[in-house]
Amino acid sequence: MAKSRKKNKGLKKNYPLIIAAFILLASLIVLLAVINYHPAAKSEAPEVTESPEPAPAPQPEPEPQVQPQPAPEPKPEAKDETPKKRIYLILDDGGHNTKQLMPFLKFPGKLSIAVIPRLGYSKEAAELIYQSGKTVMLHQPMQPIGKADPGSGAILVNMSAEDIRKTLNENLDSVPHVVGFNNHMGSAATSDERVMDIVLKVAKQRGLFFVDSFTHSGSVCAKVAKKNGMRIARRDIFLDNDKSKEKIMEAFNAGKAIADKNGYAVMIGHVWSDELASTMIELYPEFIEEGYCFESVADFFKLEDDSGDKN
Repeated sequence: MAKSRKKNKGLKKNYPLIIAAFILLASLIVLLAVINYHPAAKSEAPEVTESPEPAPAPQPEPEPQVQPQPAPEPKPEAKDETPKKRIYLILDDGGHNTKQLMPFLKFPGKLSIAVIPRLGYSKEAAELIYQSGKTVMLHQPMQPIGKADPGSGAILVNMSAEDIRKTLNENLDSVPHVVGFNNHMGSAATSDERVMDIVLKVAKQRGLFFVDSFTHSGSVCAKVAKKNGMRIARRDIFLDNDKSKEKIMEAFNAGKAIADKNGYAVMIGHVWSDELASTMIELYPEFIEEGYCFESVADFFKLEDDSGDKN
């Protein structure tokens, strides 16, 4: 028993050494195992292929950019290809007063009014005509055949060239807004080539038109105008040789027939005709509906060609 107790005592005393030896032995075994361990050759690492970048998600196609287009120009209204038949209305003898003049200024269409110079209301009448939008003309007094008095400022066949030019220029200067002129009476003067050559040369120099009132069939105005390279107009119809409404309407119908044939007609009336203004206004819608148009006689000279030109 005593031996056994001694032995056990000795063992307890040596426990730390035994444990340490055990740990040391275990460590040696592990070390040897590690040293003697030869792992199989590692196979080459497989080539890592870069995965392709994911395709971008499809983007919606951009909407096409629509370039702004200019607004289409409005189509021109269809024009009536039928040529209008033109009516040129001239009213003579303005300047005596304004009362007779006023009804004609209410006419809805274009017209021309010829003012006699050197009268008490010549300038005032011209201003009223101009302000109403109508055309102002000089109604130049000229010597008639016979003994009738053409009035102050008349051109006479026995006058010198200088006196004719002086008289005509003074008359033209005395009436404001004048763009042309015609003859008052004047059947003797318009039949005289010398006189009309002087008169038409003044018109040409001043850039004015001339209308032959055609008071006599022997007029040489067209012949002289052609010689001077000028274009003139000539009266076709007198509207009020008879002042009754019935006869005035007959005269208008005769003028329409001329316009149907030639494309235009020049008609002359007078501001002293009692029935003329009201008849003109009454007939105006009918003329328009039938394809006629009223124009200033000044427009006649803006046209390059007229069928039936009376030069």
